[in-house]
Amino acid sequence: MFKVLIIFCLIIKAHSVWYWTKDPIYPSPRGADYWICKVTKPTWVCDPDGMLTDLQREEIVDLVEDFKEKTKNPNSMFPCAREGLRLIVALANTAIALGDLPSTNLCNNGGWTSSNTTKCESDVVGIELNKYRFHYCHQIRWLEGINREDYEKLNRAEVAKLNNKNYFDVLKNYIINLQELYVQRFSIFDNLDVYNKNDLKLTEIQQSLNQQNKTLVETKKTLEEVKQLLVSQG
Repeated sequence: MFKVLIIFCLIIKAHSVWYWTKDPIYPSPRGADYWICKVTKPTWVCDPDGMLTDLQREEIVDLVEDFKEKTKNPNSMFPCAREGLRLIVALANTAIALGDLPSTNLCNNGGWTSSNTTKCESDVVGIELNKYRFHYCHQIRWLEGINREDYEKLNRAEVAKLNNKNYFDVLKNYIINLQELYVQRFSIFDNLDVYNKNDLKLTEIQQSLNQQNKTLVETKKTLEEVKQLLVSQG
């Protein structure tokens, strides 16, 4: 009887629902107990239900870390866009807090994000992946996030593959495509003055190269004249 009870408890635990504000609270990969997220260091990915293998999880961690670097736009008129956008990813067998909406409260979870809204670190985009669907969120002060239609398009492109429990490939593709969307979105707000300065520099470089080519041609012509003079005197 005791063994049966243990097995029953394990089954319940395996299918438990996580919550943001009450027990069992979904863990944060930023705190001292980050290991509950099945990661080896504080990061921005949490997978307490073990939907990914250790190797797959490490690759997703690298992708998420790289997301901020890849979305940097040094030519933007917005200072925070120059620093890139932070991506956070939560995996759970079932929707956290039993949410049935396409959105998630991940971006508002204080255990993950900065509470100081004056800093760029408070600007985030979030992905919640469950067994059968994605949820998304964004919290960006200086820019309206990607349209819901764009997120839903990403969802439709990948969600069918979740039936095969291929969570790794689906999540990887989702992150890469989301990154491309934000890179395109950020480019709209490029600082034209920067491009004008760059164009001016390119013009100066081209002029310098043209002058060097002209000098080479003149030098070659002079050498030919000297050569002919030496031949005539010989």
